[in-house]
Amino acid sequence: MNRIIPIMPCQSIKEQAAFYEALGFTTLQMSTRPNPYLSMGYGELEIHFYGSKKTVPTENATMCYIKVDEVERIYEEFTSNLKKNIGKVPRSGYPRISKLKDLTHDQRFILTDLSGNTLYIGTPYGERPDSVFWRSLESAKYAKHFEALYDLTYSKEDYRTAQKMLDKFFPPITDTFDACALDWAKVLLVALDLHKLSSQTIHKSVNDKLQELFEISGPLTLEWNKIKQKYEDILKGE
Repeated sequence: MNRIIPIMPCQSIKEQAAFYEALGFTTLQMSTRPNPYLSMGYGELEIHFYGSKKTVPTENATMCYIKVDEVERIYEEFTSNLKKNIGKVPRSGYPRISKLKDLTHDQRFILTDLSGNTLYIGTPYGERPDSVFWRSLESAKYAKHFEALYDLTYSKEDYRTAQKMLDKFFPPITDTFDACALDWAKVLLVALDLHKLSSQTIHKSVNDKLQELFEISGPLTLEWNKIKQKYEDILKGE
């Protein structure tokens, strides 16, 4: 067995092709009559669609997990292509694409197309171990709570429970967080992103604390460069 090619429903063959082309896919084959059918390719990846006017995006439960070697590169290509071809990166509705998520077993993003088909595109941590950086702390005192907080925020997207956990186990806006500055910065990043995800605004006190940490951290190491880049992405809404 060499590979498996998913075949998913779509409302409109032509509109489906246009969306996937906007992502960077190439149309391999398109037939509109008598049986609407479409095949799209992206490198070695191939996805097929059959036309069905009965497809309702909000009721479509079709899903597919796509394991890739470099999820960050593909995410960057997809979002850049969308900005160039349709003028934005849609985060809600149909179609939409999520931000990159660092989950328990992989780093991934979620792509939902015009017809409601959902693609989970990810790289397992065993093949990209540096991604563990984002959901782990050096401090044994806070590590387990932070991992749970991270999963609530980015995997379950349960912002209310995540906020309660943040308030209970972490003092992100005080000077009493007894762990290293890098751990503190990671907690502050989640607090900043959590507030923006739930209210669409930037938490001023958390933002000020992060800026203070950047000022006292000295010359930026590889780890601090990662922190600074993610901070800038949150501010930009990426």
